Amino acid sequence: MSTSITVRRYLDTQDVRYSIMQSPVDAEGRWQGKIGDIAPVSVACAKILKDVSGLVMAVLPITHRLRIDALNRQLHRRLTLAEEQDYRGVFADCAQGILPALGEAYGFETVIDDALLDQDFVFVASGNEGELIRMTGEDFQLLHSNAWYGNTFSQISERRPGADVSPPVVNKAARVPSAAQLKQRIERVTELPTLPSLAQKIIQLNANPYAHAEDLAKLVEKDPSLSAQIVRYSQSSFYGYQGKVASVRQAISRVLGYDMVMNIALGVAAARPFKGPTEGPLGLNAFWRHATYSAALAQALCKQVPRDLRPRPGTVYLSGLLHNFGFLLLGHLFPKEFGILHDAVRRQPEASVVTLEQQLLGVTHMEIGAWLMEAWNMPQEIVVVQQEHHNPEYAGPHANYVHLITLVDTLLKGHELGDAVSEEIPPNLLVTLGLSEEAVAEALDKTIENHDDLDTMARQLVA
Repeated sequence: MSTSITVRRYLDTQDVRYSIMQSPVDAEGRWQGKIGDIAPVSVACAKILKDVSGLVMAVLPITHRLRIDALNRQLHRRLTLAEEQDYRGVFADCAQGILPALGEAYGFETVIDDALLDQDFVFVASGNEGELIRMTGEDFQLLHSNAWYGNTFSQISERRPGADVSPPVVNKAARVPSAAQLKQRIERVTELPTLPSLAQKIIQLNANPYAHAEDLAKLVEKDPSLSAQIVRYSQSSFYGYQGKVASVRQAISRVLGYDMVMNIALGVAAARPFKGPTEGPLGLNAFWRHATYSAALAQALCKQVPRDLRPRPGTVYLSGLLHNFGFLLLGHLFPKEFGILHDAVRRQPEASVVTLEQQLLGVTHMEIGAWLMEAWNMPQEIVVVQQEHHNPEYAGPHANYVHLITLVDTLLKGHELGDAVSEEIPPNLLVTLGLSEEAVAEALDKTIENHDDLDTMARQLVA
């Protein structure tokens, strides 16, 4: 049997350079001896898993063994090893027992072990016994732009294939790409993560002039976790509602309103698939805590803006919730580079995050976030806020949204939240928004007073 037709077609359509080499690994995963520049740790193997939601391909070095329990904790799934009969038909063009570690070529949801991200070259089965496909590590990551990444679901086997062969010593500092290299990689990414189906349905509903509260409630209630979050949020002391809220319908009609629930649901649904490290200055805990405080403060400030300058409250809330989304996408597309940035921010807490991004990566989270929001056809206000929220001098379309989120970031900096350069309010920012210092202080105090409710919501979003 020759190289898998599916693999060849997929690689050719993705415009990836690759070569076919003799494989030192047999169908049972046994190492047959060193060939050329192939080191065991750079050879990717695939494991097929399943649960009620479908099949998943886990990709890890053949030197490692899979830890399903750790993977389940990371993905919040109940995966078990699939039986061959569950997936054999998918690999009908491959030799018996050969599973090319290219999940997206075969339509699998895919999770990649971070150990493969440190390799100059990665080798995957071609589908034909005795063959491996050789490609650069960058191309391997590019082919898996929609994959999950993690470093806790595998560990080095006690008896590794090729244990007599010394794996290459990886100097991570030397692997930091130049700004030009990263920009080139970004330009080559042709497939961004798709907007989750629930978020797509919410946008479609928002575009329907005949949609009403019942339609929104029915849509949100299809997702029990999202429904619970909205009900809990409507009961927070931030809104001061004294009655009981027991359903999404009541949250819409009694407390939050149609527009607010629409945008909360859209923000949560859009961000849910993106995972990453939970701890640290750019981890999910910090990201969601800043996001929830930003959304709440933006909403409180919006009420104080004069009516003729006031942006739409629901869109303001969504802007606050998602304005740093570029960090999530950076971690999703380029986990190794995100880790480098994360370490730099941890070591230099007083440095500007934007400056560090420009120095280390040549691109900022604002640019990447705007790129994704535009690809998702999100409201133009959201796109502009992504791109300009660190620019208090911005004077283009939707400037009132940009100025409001810039003010939010500046105010929260004084409470050690977010990535604003300074906690000093830029000159004329209050004037352009028509806000007084007293109104700003009142909105900030109200937001911080409700820290228990906001912290609870942030933890729910991380979970």
